[in-house]
Amino acid sequence: MIDNRDISVVVQGPVQALADRPMDEGITYRSLKSVRQYLPGAHIILSTWHEQNLDGLDFDELVLCDDPGPNIYRYLADGEPGKLNNNRQIVSSREGLKRVKTRYAMKLRSDNFLVGDQFKALQQRFDKRHPEYAFLQQRVVVNNTFTREYAKGMPVVFHACDFFYFGLTEDLLALWDLPLFEDYPFDPEKLGKVQGLGSPYFPPDCTQKFWLAALQRFDDSIRIDHLHHCNPELKRTSDLCYANNLVVGEPAVIGLGLNSKFSGDERANRLSGTITYLSHLGWQRLYRKYCDPDWRIEGNLADWLRQTSLRAVLLPGKWVEGQLRLRKWVAKNR
Repeated sequence: MIDNRDISVVVQGPVQALADRPMDEGITYRSLKSVRQYLPGAHIILSTWHEQNLDGLDFDELVLCDDPGPNIYRYLADGEPGKLNNNRQIVSSREGLKRVKTRYAMKLRSDNFLVGDQFKALQQRFDKRHPEYAFLQQRVVVNNTFTREYAKGMPVVFHACDFFYFGLTEDLLALWDLPLFEDYPFDPEKLGKVQGLGSPYFPPDCTQKFWLAALQRFDDSIRIDHLHHCNPELKRTSDLCYANNLVVGEPAVIGLGLNSKFSGDERANRLSGTITYLSHLGWQRLYRKYCDPDWRIEGNLADWLRQTSLRAVLLPGKWVEGQLRLRKWVAKNR
């Protein structure tokens, strides 16, 4: 078992609500406290922005970052820019991880928290590798929320969650020491249509962009054109990258607690969303298929059968709905 003293936890992000990003009251206090509770002896690095209120927060080391601001990833038909906080997550994660001196590291969003330490055993559990696309030194444990196999009823690839990462420090740096995303250039001649990555199709999701940016540091041929860019070759590559470099698990499986935006009755936690995620059982099937044919899948098989059955019932309707949305989107923006 990994000794807690060999772990540094980078709690990254704002510690209070911003004008464009509400947060649960006291969530960063809860996040830091949970690390003390479940990883006593671990080193806590809080990586946040200048001029944040740090009163009452318990950490060992502070990294104050210059806020790069949101990045523009598209323009609506009226020319209004669409903005995301991709660069903010890169900066606060990257700068915190650069300060880590221990063998193992965790990237934990400042609005999530720990409910256990199962991620330590999971990270050590799966030791077989496939010779293709084994980019990292060891596997990194990630959350399955938003690690999607389907979006809008259609298959997607390279859709790995960015909430939580645990593994070797050098591997986390390989995944997060990324250049900032450049603002998408505006073309005044295309005013009246949506402009952006993937246009005229749906743009790649944030989670796809982070994971792909990391993978492209090892193999720059790995890329997609839009959210639903998928074919058998891309599917195999995506699955191999999951199986060889990650361990994917539900929050309860890895020991992660999510803020109210992603739990309870919120959209991300509803049945229509969770059936699209890659479950830990589903990830084990990929591990067995590509890495260790002798692996005996562990967990409640009934849960996986239930997810498979629900997909068979619900996804066709989602697919039809997604196709209609996609055709309208393409027709409007081509």
